[in-house]
Amino acid sequence: MATRSDTERLESLRRQVSQVATMPGVYLMRDEHKEVIYVGKAKDLRARVRTYFTGGDGRYQIEYLLSRVVSFETIVTQTEEQAFLLERDLITKYKPRYNIRLKDDRAYLSLRVDENAEWPRIELIRKRSDDGARYFGPYAFSSELRNLLEVIKKVVPLRSCADTVLYNRQRPCLEYQIKRCSGPCCLKISQEEYRGLVRQAIGILEGKTSTMIKELSDKMETAAEELRFEEAAAWRDRVDVLQAYQAGYSLVSFRDEDRDVFALVREGDAAVLCVILVRGGRLAETKTFTFEEVGVSDEELLESGIQQFYEGQREIPPEILTQKDLENASMLEAGLSAKRGAKVTVHAPQRGSKARLIAIAELNARHAFAGSYSQDAGWSGVAQGLVSLAGLTQQPRRVECVDISNFQGSDIVGAVVVFFDGVPDKGSYRKYNISQQGKPDDFAAIYEVVYRRLKRGMEEGNLPDLLVIDGGAAQLQKAVEAREDLKLNVDIISLAKMRTESNVESREVARKPERVYLPGASESIALDEGAIVTRFLARLRDEVHRFVITFHRQKRSRRVFQSVMDTVAGVSPEHRNRLIRHFKSVDTIGKADPSEVARAGRMPLSLAKKLVETIRKE
Repeated sequence: MATRSDTERLESLRRQVSQVATMPGVYLMRDEHKEVIYVGKAKDLRARVRTYFTGGDGRYQIEYLLSRVVSFETIVTQTEEQAFLLERDLITKYKPRYNIRLKDDRAYLSLRVDENAEWPRIELIRKRSDDGARYFGPYAFSSELRNLLEVIKKVVPLRSCADTVLYNRQRPCLEYQIKRCSGPCCLKISQEEYRGLVRQAIGILEGKTSTMIKELSDKMETAAEELRFEEAAAWRDRVDVLQAYQAGYSLVSFRDEDRDVFALVREGDAAVLCVILVRGGRLAETKTFTFEEVGVSDEELLESGIQQFYEGQREIPPEILTQKDLENASMLEAGLSAKRGAKVTVHAPQRGSKARLIAIAELNARHAFAGSYSQDAGWSGVAQGLVSLAGLTQQPRRVECVDISNFQGSDIVGAVVVFFDGVPDKGSYRKYNISQQGKPDDFAAIYEVVYRRLKRGMEEGNLPDLLVIDGGAAQLQKAVEAREDLKLNVDIISLAKMRTESNVESREVARKPERVYLPGASESIALDEGAIVTRFLARLRDEVHRFVITFHRQKRSRRVFQSVMDTVAGVSPEHRNRLIRHFKSVDTIGKADPSEVARAGRMPLSLAKKLVETIRKE
């Protein structure tokens, strides 16, 4: 029978579940001694963790596990595969008492290439050793790995046989006959030529697949032009595998590298710092630190956080990644290098796998912030501030924002973004094609979007608590008219951007802050730049602006695509749709190589050349 303290403990844990992210990741259960007693993974962390506190998930040990759980924490990842690998690493590290499935010491597959060998080959292995060879992986899913190896074998004819077979053959084997091996066992291929093949294979393993994709695409086009469609389809499938591999090259690193990643998320005077530790090229651990009543800049907070993190005996890696370049990065590097006894680099990468690492850290920081502050200084403070600012009828939870975009009256579109408790709900974003095309009337467009949104909200029972219009008093008036025509009682305000005004005579530049307009009010309300409400409204406005501009560009590009392609005989709707998905704009097609256009559109090279030439003449 549960005691009062057990009931209170479980109730407290249940309340925490509502703050867990609905994303892939790993969760850790801790006991009263803060020892990790269970590690699990999930593609939806909140749904998975909730099962423990709403009747369990059917496993008999859950009853015993819950009697010992005092706290839990989560680590968000970008993909399910990363969560899969991270779970295994954390179980190996903590050896939790209640984990059973992955305690068999089974290692995942890795790839080994010994460049010091006379005739190197790619080997599948499960255990690494310090033998001077290069290792790639580990890989969570062996099927994808074996598919990749098949592609490499077909594109790069390296030997796959063991050394004992290699040095005892008298004639080439079947692998050579089907063009999947260059036959170094008994043919006169030079060491230099073979080393070039090895470098190509390593390039694919490192994610540098562009060269191989082009080579395969050329073969596909040649086969298609010669009407060998079955062979062309085979080359196309291999291109798809390589492209899928290239797109999925988001694991932390294929090299045994060590680095730490720092990301900061801040709203007003509350902040969360997330640190991800990468060891041996793998996510090893994540730590989050919360701060309240922060009175320094983001950069100062980040610099101080990095410096304090390495106080004591904590290991300092050779590389530290941050969201943005720090003014005092050289000072940090000097101090940390002296403490480590070797060079330390602090920098902010802008692309590639290192930038993706920062995105993961920022993702974890954002969700940690939502969990720590959404009911306290975070969203509650914003909601109360909105009530005070605009005299709202209730404290809002669902806040939506409307914006319009057009180009000289063409392709007029509208969009609505949704934030729930201060967090974007992207699944509820909506796009609107405006009926009155050719007339650049933003006011009529605002009326149409608001009317359609609220009418549908009435039918589906999901009206916003607060509707924010991107614009001034005139745009607000049109939104209010739409609300009144539907006889609804929904709070609506508008947000006007900050602007500067110049006085020619005095040569002075006046800066007008962002302003909020309220229905029926004669004057706007100037917003305090540093206020948490101002930050939220600006974030809301920036998000709807990004969303509607993206939609507008897509629509306009699609129209231009269609108009240009309609003039080129032989370009079918299927060709056009493939090219739209791949290139996004006509200008990009005009600058592309015809072979790339042919591959993306799955069309003959001659037709692709004709299309590119037509676009370049426009």
